[in-house]
Amino acid sequence: MGRRYRILLVSSSGGVLLDLLALRPWWERHDPVWVAVRAPDTEVALAGQRVHWRPELSTRTRLRVLPATWRALRLLRRERPDVVVSAGTGVAVGVFLAARLLRVPSLWLETFNMTGPAGAAARLCSRLAAAVLVQRPALLASRPRAVLIGELY
Repeated sequence: MGRRYRILLVSSSGGVLLDLLALRPWWERHDPVWVAVRAPDTEVALAGQRVHWRPELSTRTRLRVLPATWRALRLLRRERPDVVVSAGTGVAVGVFLAARLLRVPSLWLETFNMTGPAGAAARLCSRLAAAVLVQRPALLASRPRAVLIGELY
């Protein structure tokens, strides 16, 4: 089968979670661990997975990014992922900052419903990411380091 990677998947609820779950054929061949926002859909969908529950982080509360990054640094040192993957929202910001500090590569996955300008978390995380995975060809021109992966579902 090849090398098993330690993958840290970072998600909130809703479409972001669905996009990361659509990658299951890839991540289930490895050693996944999750950082997720506790919500009814995340609790059900991630039942049986290793999950570190975190509160959602609004990019409007910039002072909360520092403690979130500190918690993420401790988590990344403990879990020692080979790669971090996220599709969005504020919970990913601290994790992507910590990954950059620890030189852990990260991948930003643009959600399929993203058609316009990226939000604050997406702009920051995509700058920190080694690559930005997009599902729509139209996003290739506007996302630096974009790689077209096509529709996930």
